[in-house]
Amino acid sequence: MTHSHQMIQVDNVVQLPLPFEGYPGTGENNKGWSYLLAESVAFKKDVMHGIRIQKPNQEKVPGWIQRIIESGQCNTIYVENLSLNEAEKSRIQSLCQKYSVSVVNLTIAASQHEQQNVVIGPW
Repeated sequence: MTHSHQMIQVDNVVQLPLPFEGYPGTGENNKGWSYLLAESVAFKKDVMHGIRIQKPNQEKVPGWIQRIIESGQCNTIYVENLSLNEAEKSRIQSLCQKYSVSVVNLTIAASQHEQQNVVIGPW
């Protein structure tokens, strides 16, 4: 059974992981690591196999996503307010399919930036 890995848009997320079809943690090829590139959200403190990285400047984000995918050590990358042009989106979608990785865009509303946001497991 093959899974279709893709980029997914999620609005106002407070709990992860997301139970979508083909979720990387459900297959036999679970590499175990989830990455979060974020400015205002974080994993819950007791989350295992989760790495939070402070989101870099927007122009660096596609390159960072590409390097994380190509490392071969992750199954999901969550990115806060991801914005890609068509060429970047196409390249990352291709890498997602090649490495069986899902990239999830967490759209955080401006009003939520004022709160302490926590992304909650289990993992």
